[in-house]
Amino acid sequence: MIQAVNDMTRHIGWVFVTCFILLIWCNASAEPISGWHPSARDYFTVPGSGQVENGGAVPIIPMPVENRTTQRENISASSVGYASEGVNISAPAREARILVRYNTSEVSALADVEIEGVALTEDLSSSLSGLVLYSTRGKSEEEAITALSALPGVLYAEPDYIVSIDRTPDDPELWRQWGIANTGQVYRENTPAGKAGADGNVLNAWNMTTSSGDVIVAVLDTGIDYNHPDLKSNMWTGSSGEHGFNVITQTQDPMDDNGHGTHCAGIIGAVGNNGVGGSGIAWQTKLMAIKAIGADGKAYTSDIIKGIEYATKAGADIISCSFGGSDSSQGLYDAIAESPALFVCAAGNQGKNNDQTPHYPSSFQLPNIIGVAATTSSDTLVSTSNYGTTVHLAAPGEDLYSTALSVPGGGQYRYMTGTSQATAFVAGMASLVKSLDSSLSNEEIRSLMISHSDAVPALQGKVAAQGRVNLAATLESLSGEDAIPLHQGWNFVSVPRPLAPGKDTAQIFGQVSSGGHSVLEYLHGTGWKTLKASDPISIMTGYWVYSTKDDSVPLQYAPSPGIIRKQIQSGWNTWSLPLKEAEKAKTALSPIQSIWKYVVGYDATLQQYESPILNGGSGDQSDERLVKPHEGYWLYSAGEGEITG
Repeated sequence: MIQAVNDMTRHIGWVFVTCFILLIWCNASAEPISGWHPSARDYFTVPGSGQVENGGAVPIIPMPVENRTTQRENISASSVGYASEGVNISAPAREARILVRYNTSEVSALADVEIEGVALTEDLSSSLSGLVLYSTRGKSEEEAITALSALPGVLYAEPDYIVSIDRTPDDPELWRQWGIANTGQVYRENTPAGKAGADGNVLNAWNMTTSSGDVIVAVLDTGIDYNHPDLKSNMWTGSSGEHGFNVITQTQDPMDDNGHGTHCAGIIGAVGNNGVGGSGIAWQTKLMAIKAIGADGKAYTSDIIKGIEYATKAGADIISCSFGGSDSSQGLYDAIAESPALFVCAAGNQGKNNDQTPHYPSSFQLPNIIGVAATTSSDTLVSTSNYGTTVHLAAPGEDLYSTALSVPGGGQYRYMTGTSQATAFVAGMASLVKSLDSSLSNEEIRSLMISHSDAVPALQGKVAAQGRVNLAATLESLSGEDAIPLHQGWNFVSVPRPLAPGKDTAQIFGQVSSGGHSVLEYLHGTGWKTLKASDPISIMTGYWVYSTKDDSVPLQYAPSPGIIRKQIQSGWNTWSLPLKEAEKAKTALSPIQSIWKYVVGYDATLQQYESPILNGGSGDQSDERLVKPHEGYWLYSAGEGEITG
């Protein structure tokens, strides 16, 4: 009897095990991309309770379990901790390149040198006597340099440094232009230093383009001193040799008699890299002077409308409008609405909320208008600048150094402050954006500038962009192609902006030599999902990808990303930077500043998690540390929120 019971128990047990295996197999049989193992979801642990700290459970960060042990490593992170299951996965060090120069009088050659992990790549002695190039595999750069430096006859060994084009113009007064490059310098005599990074990121943008080509920017203002040495070669010229139009005198002479228009023109397009004065946002452009405002700084709306008419008929792509008032003119509205040009308009200098007290034309709700507020060198709103959610952008506008009227005994440059200057700054930006992609609509240009602005706490709720303009990020977003770098082993990767239709599914990973592993996505509250080829790829999301070699995943972006939103849940989330350049963690996560606790990145080179970045942390865990594009991050939040990109 006992034996029968035992046999029955054994049979029931086998049936249970068989059913369990079948259940697992069915759950794992979702269509993976060809070549990827369907059960790869099991290679990672699902977040759960770890050690208890301060009375709460610390989640376990999901991690590859290849070569894992059952031992848990508890990692303390100041007042916040996290626990990782598993051990670091070792991988060969990335290949390094080492330049070595030897004394040819002591050594005939280094070709026969044998050092483990170091190989001769190229003999460069025809370029420089005794110079050779080595590559490493299995040794770090430091180890290779130490080993090579110890060889007899070696004069020096150094990294084969990477250099890049640095398009910094030679204009002698560039240091005064903090809106272009703010390093925290004292940019004006008897003025406090600015805040490093509180600029429009123009220097990096110039590595992509410096010229707006055939884009015509009409300066609808007090005219332009078209003889100014830093402006004259960038002046638009009509069929009769004119540089624009004077609405007031009805002549072809738009000479400035106030100075305001000349100052704005210099911000847009003072000639760059000419060894004279400062530089405009665009080094080369076409500035059309439309004088519709008198020497007293005032104009009739009818004159403004006439100026719009001339600029439109003459082919202006962008019209810079550094003027405005509280009166809403239907005629002005119609003139702007019927023009194909992009209008960049000052938000006004009354220190008011334009949502409550509109300022026109910037407050007209038209798709071809960009309203602009002004920021300081410390990344705050200029005290006199208007603001509001109906104001689209904020740009440098305090103490901007630019061209002035060439008067006897006077200087040719001056500082001015206001939304007028910020407007000119954005008009110059728009000209470069337009030059890179002429197919963009006015609304798309505006959307790009908004979505690629830098989040700034002091500007939250003050402008639609929630921050200050970033020209480099905006221009980089127009680059239609990109690539995610992969290292041998596991990679936690991300896509920094929306992909082009047809190129926006997990099929982009189909060419990765994956060693039988799937691409995995973590779903909050659910766990791991093995991606199918047809599954969509989202930005601000981390994906685990395994590669058997150093490789890359090509990307093709959508032409106009717009504003993207990422919902953050309480607990663990995967997150990534929705930009193509690195940014401080506290800046990137400022929309959820009150709830995020820490983020943890993954070093694919070392095959291990990085030290966490803590909200309000310092030292190695400082939230001043950069988060990088193309990299996924684990984000732990104490509540629910939203991040826009």
